[in-house]
Amino acid sequence: MSEMLTDLLQNIYGRIAQLGKAIQDLKTSMDGLNQNIEEKITNLNDKMANFSQEISNTQTKHIDVLREIGNSSSEEIKHIQDGLGLNALKKMVSDMGDFSKLAKEVLNQDTVNLLLSEAISCVKTLKNQQQTQNTEEEEEK
Repeated sequence: MSEMLTDLLQNIYGRIAQLGKAIQDLKTSMDGLNQNIEEKITNLNDKMANFSQEISNTQTKHIDVLREIGNSSSEEIKHIQDGLGLNALKKMVSDMGDFSKLAKEVLNQDTVNLLLSEAISCVKTLKNQQQTQNTEEEEEK
C-alpha cells in the first residue's frame, strides 16, 4: 500500500509539475502575445500620425490650389468683362437712368407748359416782327 501511495503522490507531483510547466508556457505565450499586440499598436499609432500629417499637407495644398483657381478665374472674368465692354455698358445704363430721372424732373407738366408758352410767345413776336418788316418794305416800294 505504501507503494501505491508513493506512486499516487509521484503521479500528483508529476501532474503538478506538468501543470506548472503548462502555466509557465502559457505565461511565455501571453508575454509574446502582449509584446506582439504592443508592436502592432505602436505601428498603428505611427501610421495614424503619418496619415494625419499627410491629410494636413494635402488639405493645405488643396486649399492653395482652390485659392489660386479662384484668383485666376476672377482675373479672367474681369478680363472678359473688359473685353466685352460690360463695365462700359453698366455705366451707360446708369447714365441713362440718371438722364431719365433728369428728364422726368425737367419735363413735368408745369415746366412743359412754361416752355410751350415761351415758345408760342417767341413765335408770335417773330411773326409780328416779320409782318412789321414786310409792311415797311411795301411802304418803301
